[in-house]
Amino acid sequence: FIFLNGCSGGNLNMTNTMENVEENTLTRIQDIPFVKNSRINIEKSLIMGEGKSWSGQLLIKVPEPKPDVFNFYVRNIGEFGWKEQTTIRGETSILNFVGDNNRVAIITISDIAFNKTRVLITVAPYTEEFQKKIGDYIYKNYLELKDE
Repeated sequence: FIFLNGCSGGNLNMTNTMENVEENTLTRIQDIPFVKNSRINIEKSLIMGEGKSWSGQLLIKVPEPKPDVFNFYVRNIGEFGWKEQTTIRGETSILNFVGDNNRVAIITISDIAFNKTRVLITVAPYTEEFQKKIGDYIYKNYLELKDE
């Protein structure tokens, strides 16, 4: 056992490796803003794709109070191509957005403790039936750029 343990020490530092995975994961997503010092829970997150066409769920711990996190997303997500549909403030706050590539984003925000917040971001494509029924309406009224 001592021999195996001695040989396996090498450069493997689990803390450093997990930090690299977290950082790499957040940089793969280009259409969602993140509060500074956000920490992703890799084990409870799932990402398929990257850039501006990813889908999945991100579970994030944010070192800020829930009202500040809620306001951060309301103020900043529009700059990333998302249009607000609904917002609900409550014990668990919910933000709902539509975006490019026929996708929806749902952000749920809840308190953890000590002014820290749990954020669950879910991004998924519309279903084909949804797209057929109201896709043109959403694009025309919410996503199309209009000259003002």
